[in-house]
Order: sequence, then C-alpha cells, then structure tokens
Amino acid sequence: MVARLRSQLKPSLWQSLALVAGVTVAYGLDYLFNLVVGRMLTPVEFSIVVALAGVGQVLVVSSRVIQTVVTRYISRFQAGDEADGRIASFFQSMFRASWRWGSLAWLILIFLSWPLAAFLQIEEIGPVQALAAATLLMVVRPVVGGALQGLQQFSALSAVQITQALLRLLLGALLVWLGWGAFGAMLSLPLASAIALIVGWTLLDTAVKQKTAVHHQVQLPEMFRYSTYTAAGLIGYALLINMDAILVRRLFDPDIAGNYSAAITLGKVIQFFPVAIIMILFPKAARRQAAQQDAGKILLLAMGIVGLVCGGIALVYGLFPEPIVRLVLGNEYQVEGLVLGLVGLAMLLLSLSNVWLNYFLSTEWTTYVYLIGLGILLQLGAMIVFHDALWQMPAAMVVTGLWLNLAGLIIFFWRRRA
Repeated sequence: MVARLRSQLKPSLWQSLALVAGVTVAYGLDYLFNLVVGRMLTPVEFSIVVALAGVGQVLVVSSRVIQTVVTRYISRFQAGDEADGRIASFFQSMFRASWRWGSLAWLILIFLSWPLAAFLQIEEIGPVQALAAATLLMVVRPVVGGALQGLQQFSALSAVQITQALLRLLLGALLVWLGWGAFGAMLSLPLASAIALIVGWTLLDTAVKQKTAVHHQVQLPEMFRYSTYTAAGLIGYALLINMDAILVRRLFDPDIAGNYSAAITLGKVIQFFPVAIIMILFPKAARRQAAQQDAGKILLLAMGIVGLVCGGIALVYGLFPEPIVRLVLGNEYQVEGLVLGLVGLAMLLLSLSNVWLNYFLSTEWTTYVYLIGLGILLQLGAMIVFHDALWQMPAAMVVTGLWLNLAGLIIFFWRRRA
C-alpha cells in the first residue's frame, strides 16, 4: 500500500511542480513581451497596445470563468460512476459550443471595432480587429485548458501556458521588427493562442476526445447558476485588486499616479505565484468534495505555501522599498516605503482571499461570492472617503483583505464542525 501511495504521489507532485514552474515562466515571458515591444514601438504605438490590453483583461476574466467551470465538472465526474464516458461527453459538448459562442463573440467584437477604436482614439482599425480575432481563441482554448486542469494533467497545461507566452513574445517582436507596428504586436496574441490550442489538443488524453454513448447528465440551469457565481466571484476579485489603480488616476495628481503605478507593477508580482497553486488546488478539492472526502488539508497546504512565498516578497518590499524600485524600474520613480509596503501587504492578503474564493467555488460554497461583492462596496467607499494621503488607498485594500480572510477562516471551520 505504501509503495502504491508513493507511486501515485510522485507523479502528482512532479506534475504540480511543473505547473508552478510553467505558470511562473509564462508570466515572466508576458512581462518580457511588454518590455521588448515597448522598446521597439514608438510611445504612441505602445499606448495603443497598452489600451487594448486593458480591454483584453475583460476577455481574460471570461476565459478564466470558462476554464473554472469546465475544471469543476470534469473533476467531479472522476469521483462518480461512468467517469470516462461522462467526461468525454461533457468535454465534447462544451468544445463544440465554444466554437459557436466564440465565433459569435468574434463577430460582435468586429462590429464594435470601429466605435471602440474611436473611443480609445486609435486611428488604425487593424490592432482592434486583431484583438477581436483573439476573442474566438479565448473562448475555445479555456475548454481544453479546463479539461487538462480537471484531469490534473498539470505538465501538459504548463506546456500550453509556456507555448502561448513564448510564441507571443517571439511573434510580437518579429512582426514589429518587420514594420507591422501596433497591429503586429496585437496580432501575435491570436496567432500564439491558436498554436497553443493545437498543443493543448494534442496533449489532451485521447479518451476524452473519443466519441461515447454515455451522456454527461449536466443540467443547463445548474451549470448556468454555477457559472454565474463563478463569473461574479472572479470579476469581483479582479475589481478588488485593480480598483486602486483606477481611483488613484482619478483622485490624485498625474505625477503621484505615475509613481503609484510603479508600486502597482511590483505588487502584481505577488499575484503571479498563487495562480499556479490555485490551479492545482481547484481540481483536487472539487474531486475530494464529490467523493465526500476532506479537502481541508489541501486548502491549508495551499494557504501555507501562498502565505510563505507571497509574504516573503511583501516583507522584502517593506524592508527595502527604494533599492527595489531603482533596480526594477529606474530612478525616475519615487515610491514611499510605506506605500510599497502596504501594496505588498494588500496583495498578500487579497491573494490569500483568492485562494479562499477558489476553494469555496470548488466545494460548492458559493456564498463567499457575496462577501467579495460586499468587499467591493466597502473598499470603494473607503477609498472615496479617505484619500487625503496616497498610503490610504492600499491601506483600504489591506483592511478588505484582512476581513475577507477572517470570514473565510470562520466559514471553513464552521463547515468542518457541521
């Protein structure tokens, strides 16, 4: 029995480590893409890429919702009867539907390209339509990614992440070098996503892609309800961590907002690491919940890892703010140590809140989504009322992160007692 347990543990451990490494590398390559393209383009052209990237964040959150929903159902099927047939049936139906809905979204965004370009003051339509083309892939690829995540094929999922990030960097640099400008930089996204989709499809377990006579038995109203909660939770979390950037730009002097952007850029580093841990946590917790097993140990392990690593980075930010800002961003930015320290602490606490959110979504305790919504209202109110000094903005996020973690802890132990 011990030997069998070890044989099961080692592949799972290596798969998990591969995903952590893959996500870290992928985010690093995305950072490098911005640095390389920013140096190659003129400031005006790069501002187009940055503006469209902001619009693309809506698409990214939508992709995460799709992948989360697919992951949840496939993870739960593994604990029930006729698992292989139900997984194959569900994946194939979702994959076909994603092409239909993705194509519709693509057409809609093509028609909206002209008013969107006018709103963003972009003279050439090409970059906007390149983003529209990426919409189709951002609907289809998460279905394959969710299947890989739900089946816990973490090394394959890691390969897909790295493939897209690396190809986006290489193709973007190549197309800009060839003189395609902002259009070339944006076109690299759908091209890289298409190749990453092919890689993911190739690596996906063959049994999932084979036809089956078994029906997945998923009821559309129930899936719609769960998808709605998932979308509300993930979009709400995105608002929590990006609210300060929006309001600082609105409430403070442009020079102060520019310096604060340096703190935000450094703070986002803390958000990268928990993504891989959450991608590992979600299918494992969902599968254990469906099998009526305790998923609490997995949660506590995930919280411990995220707290240790992210807390270490936040501590370094608080102790050595000025050298870090100079080293990473240069001498042009002036960030107070208190501000960067609070941003690091806020990102730590909100990252832990993200772990709670995904754990509760995976174990069907969707009530936590309402707390995320309440957190948005309270944090927004605090930032609007208290903004006499810049440090008050990240301080409001710290308070939100504290009570969201406390609420998660209370709910967790209350459920275990029940």
